[in-house]
Amino acid sequence: MDDLDAMIDSLIPRRTSGRRFWQGLLIGLLIGSGIATLFSPRSGPVLRALVAERMQAGLGQLRHALNGRQSL
Repeated sequence: MDDLDAMIDSLIPRRTSGRRFWQGLLIGLLIGSGIATLFSPRSGPVLRALVAERMQAGLGQLRHALNGRQSL
């Protein structure tokens, strides 16, 4: 019976603080963005301008959403 209990315990995931999840997510995002940049069909300056434009648009949407939430 002890062998069965040990086998079941090894299959049940342990609760963690979530730190490993966030570290894995961050590392995955960094690796994914690096690979996406390497395989991008645009040149460096064009890509940087596009990223900056999209970041500004995203920040504008975030500000708009946050301002709408504050007025409630």
